[in-house]
Amino acid sequence: MAADAVLTTNPDTGYDLWYSGQHHAYGGSVQVLADPTGLPLWVSAVRPGSTHDLTAAHELVLPALYPHAARGLPVLADKGYTGAGVGIHVPIKHQPDGPLHTDNRTYNYLITALRAPAERANALLGRWRALGRVTVCPLRISAIAAAALVLTSLDRGMR
Repeated sequence: MAADAVLTTNPDTGYDLWYSGQHHAYGGSVQVLADPTGLPLWVSAVRPGSTHDLTAAHELVLPALYPHAARGLPVLADKGYTGAGVGIHVPIKHQPDGPLHTDNRTYNYLITALRAPAERANALLGRWRALGRVTVCPLRISAIAAAALVLTSLDRGMR
């Protein structure tokens, strides 16, 4: 099965599914949900590196978040999640016709400032060297990410 996972090509493009054009490297994509203090709460199963963040989010996490976001729970994300739907707050992208309006820049500043502590979750998970350079079957990344989540939670509870 490992060989099948590594040699999988996208039928639409013919490119390797596990190759990320954005990062110019092979790998997988793991979605992370964090609380406002930066504690990771959940990690997704791995998706091929060529999978866009928004596509992975639509498949894995957004259906569970929409009911809460519709009731007013703010869900903050980066610009990669633009168009995610109701209740998902992302910074406004810069338009080529000139600088953003002051109101939009202020909104972006607030979203970024509110998201900053939660970005700590990615840093906490990223400190586990096992996630840095995975040389096993890409499908094993899910188990490694889940283990990193558990170890991070245990480490946080001991402090």
